[in-house]
Amino acid sequence: MDENNFDNRSQNNGGQYSNYQDNTGNVPNQVPIDNVPDNKANGLQIAGLVCGIIAICTSCCYGIMGIIMGIVGIICSAAGNKSNKSGVGTAGLVCSIIGLIFGVVMLIYSVWAFSYVFGSESGYWDMMRQLGY
Repeated sequence: MDENNFDNRSQNNGGQYSNYQDNTGNVPNQVPIDNVPDNKANGLQIAGLVCGIIAICTSCCYGIMGIIMGIVGIICSAAGNKSNKSGVGTAGLVCSIIGLIFGVVMLIYSVWAFSYVFGSESGYWDMMRQLGY
């Protein structure tokens, strides 16, 4: 250590260090902002994700809304993934496909249940008549 620095420290702050050493010169150079790859989601990918989530949530409503939103979500996600692939576009595609599958299953179930209840075969109404209702 230098004697002058030691003397300055003891005189200024009663023995405490008074000279601040700046270590920012040891920081490596950072990448300029222009060279960072652009992985932002575009509007179509976000719309596809939203439509996929709505398709999953509304697939229990006879399946029709789930099918419509699933198809719209697949179209939006696929169009958005053409220009820029990101996780949002992939998630939108997956959610839309799941919502479409749930919608088709619920539509098939709803048609079966409707035909069972209101069909000409012995079904729900015959059972209710036999029970006395």
